[in-house]
Amino acid sequence: MIAGGPGVGKSSLLTHVAQSAAAVLEEPNLDALYLDLAVIDGTAQCYKLIVEALGNAGSTAAALEVALLDAPDPVLICLDNVNSAVAAGWGEEVLNRLGRLARSGAAFRVGGPVVTGDIDLLLVAAAEGQPPALSENYAGVALGAFASTEVRLLAEAYLDGTDVVFSPGEIASLERLSAGHAAYLQRAAYHLYLAHIRPEYDWQTAYLEEARSTPIVGSPLPPGIFEGEQSGSEGSRYGDFGGGPLPGELPIHIDMAGVRDVGLVLLACTAALICYQLFDNLFIALGVLVFAIGTIIAFGR
Repeated sequence: MIAGGPGVGKSSLLTHVAQSAAAVLEEPNLDALYLDLAVIDGTAQCYKLIVEALGNAGSTAAALEVALLDAPDPVLICLDNVNSAVAAGWGEEVLNRLGRLARSGAAFRVGGPVVTGDIDLLLVAAAEGQPPALSENYAGVALGAFASTEVRLLAEAYLDGTDVVFSPGEIASLERLSAGHAAYLQRAAYHLYLAHIRPEYDWQTAYLEEARSTPIVGSPLPPGIFEGEQSGSEGSRYGDFGGGPLPGELPIHIDMAGVRDVGLVLLACTAALICYQLFDNLFIALGVLVFAIGTIIAFGR
């Protein structure tokens, strides 16, 4: 269960997991499914989407289990915005049922040989704020503010393919004015980029005006930033959980997979592969992959 405040990169991480799991786990036939529960009407539609994606028909829990049993290859299900479904009254049932199915098929060793269930299911979910209380126990990865290293990596990825280079002082300004928050950092980098293209452009004034008039819903910037300083008394650096509706579209989209440098990505992939080869267990390997990538995004090295 990936958790964190609005705009810190939960959906980007979940999308990256869905896109890269097959290659990292050396399972080219892995069926990876991504569902945004915020735009799904209820349990029946959720089950129907999964069942039909696996080549079966039906919209019930029984049809879901049959589809997973019939699946010839491992299945990865990534569920985004689970809080929306829980608030609507149907998310708990889906999360608990899928959690039980994933747990029932998890591989484990009993004195040597690997014992597995009939269902080969991997499950990753993303929640805004505190993870929902469930009967099934999900391992957790918490995302928060970017450290200085991540800010620099994001800036480098943002400028990749351009002739623009941000100076160390400009990168420090990006971190200060965004409070290390991924979505605000995107916005600030965009305005700074415009200033390099148009030297007369006052990027800090433009960025702060945008942040004041259209803040990330549920994650307004600390007031001290608008006063030209960031006081420690102004509150969190978005490392603690916050509630509120989902954020809107950002001016520029940056794929979080591009933020990671090659060494850190290889480290995360290597850790997952070692676990897979050691335990012959996709569930454990995927858990290690999610934890490693989440740690790279959320914490400084």
